[in-house]
Amino acid sequence: MIFLSISCNLYTSQEQVLVSLIMRIKITFTADKSGIIDFNYQHQIQAIIYSFLSMSNPDYAQWLHQQGFAYKKDKRFKLFVFSGISFYCPIKIIRSNRLNGLNGLNRFLGLNGLNGFSFKSSHLSPFTLSFQIASPVDKFIQHLIEGIFGEGQEVRLGKQTFSVCRVETLTDPLETTTGSSSSNSVNSSNGLNGLNGLNGLNGLNGLNGLNGLNGLNGLNGLNGLNGLNGLNGLNGLNGLNGLNGLNGLNSLNSLNGLSLKPLESPLFIKKPMPPGQQDIYLFPGDNGYEELLNQNLMHKYETLFGKPYQGETLKFCFLETKGKSVKQFTVFKKGLDGSVNPIHIKGTLQPFTVTGPKELIRIGLECGFGQNNSMGCGYVEVVQTVETIQTA
Repeated sequence: MIFLSISCNLYTSQEQVLVSLIMRIKITFTADKSGIIDFNYQHQIQAIIYSFLSMSNPDYAQWLHQQGFAYKKDKRFKLFVFSGISFYCPIKIIRSNRLNGLNGLNRFLGLNGLNGFSFKSSHLSPFTLSFQIASPVDKFIQHLIEGIFGEGQEVRLGKQTFSVCRVETLTDPLETTTGSSSSNSVNSSNGLNGLNGLNGLNGLNGLNGLNGLNGLNGLNGLNGLNGLNGLNGLNGLNGLNGLNGLNGLNSLNSLNGLSLKPLESPLFIKKPMPPGQQDIYLFPGDNGYEELLNQNLMHKYETLFGKPYQGETLKFCFLETKGKSVKQFTVFKKGLDGSVNPIHIKGTLQPFTVTGPKELIRIGLECGFGQNNSMGCGYVEVVQTVETIQTA
């Protein structure tokens, strides 16, 4: 049996391409037999997602996989992103050099049945894992959920069979961080626990337009009010410059120091190079890194809304951590001629803070930060605190 937990509206009567809230879905799987999950599992998760879509609407799944949403003439976006796997039971990392007899593709991937994350499982003690998916596209979310509840209760992750046991829609991270009420379903989402009201927003106390108000604590009657709704006389409040209905308030249209962390989903940035030259992977601190991050977000914005982005760009501050900061893997893309080409992914897992307009931050949360989002790159979650050793 699959349990579904809905914490926000799925559909909107407005633009078909968009939904009114960020749609972040968490799918939990179980297995009752021991096995191994390949290190390069991202292409397998991508295949699961497309299989769910195909169960609901094969034409839509084929169109999204082969074409997607066009940005001008030379670029297309899939407009969805997924996280890495979160394990809820003990795993053992196994590496083996026994590659004899494998074909070139499996040899390159290390898919010899011996490399990967080994786990123990049984009927009495099933193995559990999950991953999350985000997209602003109404049809994508609709077909995804319909596919899961159609014939999608059992899936293959590499050579292992898993059953879908729970599907959750997670609370909008921006609604959570700006004081709106949160949902119970978010309690099982790593990194969002305890983000009540404004508690999870680092640097909110210094929001433009609210200077002098200590973290909003001095505003009578503000505590407990959802989204400031119901505040009488706010339109003409001294210190808020008489802005009608809060429209144009910098403190409500932008965020200062929102803390984010990739969920085993590296931020991938590759510098465009002329034909014949080797690709250059960029990392935080490299020249042009933030410029390409912002450019990518603005291109997605224009693809979604059909008009160029006119606002300010985002400012990023990446943090050095004590744990793993770089993740790399390989996915394979099948061409129209049947050829299979490797795509090497290498990106950062560093947590970061972002400051700037909400509408551009929202694009990153819905579609992913950086490139190759539909291959498992750029899925981030809001965090309350980040353990760091220094500021980059």
